[in-house]
Amino acid sequence: MANIITLILSALNGGLDWVILIGKTPVYPYENRKRTSDIPEKYRYKVVLPGNNYTELNVSVPGSVDALAAVTDEQISEGCANLRPLLVRFTDCTVKVYSKDNEQKLTGTASGVELVKLSK
Repeated sequence: MANIITLILSALNGGLDWVILIGKTPVYPYENRKRTSDIPEKYRYKVVLPGNNYTELNVSVPGSVDALAAVTDEQISEGCANLRPLLVRFTDCTVKVYSKDNEQKLTGTASGVELVKLSK
């Protein structure tokens, strides 16, 4: 059995409580490899951790409503391409660190997500 360590996000992100959004997708319920509903059960936000060499992390937020519905995939891509990325902060985010096939894996869960603007 693999060892699983659970940490708060800032512990893996150099003390930072914000991350860079690089994608988002709805996650639908499945049973026996068949989708059982057209209503998402959660949203998965793909982010990178600037305080940890831009390590990628997927964070799931439960619920059928995208908390970042106003943000389009084009805005995410454009922000990254123009070095003006969209920054987000998760509420109650925990990250599980484990190994699989001799690789370190990370997966996160949170109760919410919001866009943030850093103070200059």
